[in-house]
Amino acid sequence: MDHLNERPHLSRRDFIRRAAAAGIALPSMSAILAACGKGAQTGVATGSGGPSTNPSQFGTGGISGAAYPLARIDSPVTWKVTSDNPVIASNLQPETGATLQVMAWPYYVDPGLLAAFEKQYNCKIQKTVFSDMDKGLEKLNSGQGDFDLMLGMNVWGLGRQITAGHVRPINHDYIPNFAANVWQQFQDPFYDKGAQFSLPYSVWSTGIFWRNDMLNIDPASMSNPYDVFWTNPPKGKTHLLGDAQDVLALAMFHDGLTDVNVTDPATITKSKDEIAAVATSAGGVKYDHTDYTDVPAGDAYLHQSWSGNVSDAVVFLSDKSKADVLSYYWPGSDGHPANVDNDLIVLLSGGKNPVLAHLFTNFMLDQKVTLANFTNMTGYQMPNLAMTQDTMVSSGVVPDHLKTVIVTEDDFTKGSRELELPTAADALWQQAFQELQAGV
Repeated sequence: MDHLNERPHLSRRDFIRRAAAAGIALPSMSAILAACGKGAQTGVATGSGGPSTNPSQFGTGGISGAAYPLARIDSPVTWKVTSDNPVIASNLQPETGATLQVMAWPYYVDPGLLAAFEKQYNCKIQKTVFSDMDKGLEKLNSGQGDFDLMLGMNVWGLGRQITAGHVRPINHDYIPNFAANVWQQFQDPFYDKGAQFSLPYSVWSTGIFWRNDMLNIDPASMSNPYDVFWTNPPKGKTHLLGDAQDVLALAMFHDGLTDVNVTDPATITKSKDEIAAVATSAGGVKYDHTDYTDVPAGDAYLHQSWSGNVSDAVVFLSDKSKADVLSYYWPGSDGHPANVDNDLIVLLSGGKNPVLAHLFTNFMLDQKVTLANFTNMTGYQMPNLAMTQDTMVSSGVVPDHLKTVIVTEDDFTKGSRELELPTAADALWQQAFQELQAGV
């Protein structure tokens, strides 16, 4: 997921305009600070991975194809906590005079929240950004800096970082907001049974985003909503997401596949050829992650998009009173194959401030902090129990006609995940996408 690597900062003026227009009373930093210590204490979570399908030195479960188990919904992974990377003890005091080193996507955490945490714990926060996940992992693997935690690690990167010894196991005693505020399914996720090494950060769906004043389509009424990309797509105004998995998965979803984590070379080639047909019909397509500006500006009329980008697009309209020209449809809502996913907060074993890292994670999972982060900065929702379609619409944060940009917990029972591929298959996917970008 590199959906924030090109996102411009939403200025405070834009934020206030967005909130004021909706009549939102956002929490003050003092209110946020007052709320951050709340929540019942909970012990360290553990979980059983069930029957071991792929025993290894790193964990049980998963499927083969890499040097460690690859997690799948029907083959979950329980990672091993090792003696050389143990869970920290409970009831430790936070480090004093510390500088917490945080890795994050650009614009993935509100600076005001960082300042609030600094004030509460009398510390400093040094944020280091990475422009895409590969670059972030490269920086982590190179040992550049004593990073304490990462915001936004992709699920597909978790296993390789655990097995490299870079991820610190979690003591849930320090993070009561996880059990209190986060969706039930993430309390024991398939990719990390017991949430021993990771906690969820953002959730999103991948769907169809368009300018309804420029394009007369109704994907929800179609037997196959993805046909909008193959049947008379707007010439010069059709854009797709700029990464291999999302682009090739689009063709696979169009063909009715519900599991797009495929390794079959013929299926990968077929998907590449089908996307090439879209490009031909549209007079060329652009592969990017700037849908949140492209569609409001009219540079694109039709865009494969992440829901979080659609959420932010309203801010970038030149006339914000015309938000009704933007439409978003997630095919999974009507039983069609579609993607829904999440990324992660992980604590890093090389960090010097493990207690503060735990406390910062708890801070970010507070309900008021979550709302402020969504509204003020990211547009990407966290799986917080308080953030529902109804509450986001009634508070005015999200327009009613775009309420499906807010993912529901039930959506994860309808949609499909894009997961880490076996090494050989991933190379095929990347090659196919490079050929599409080159117009082959």
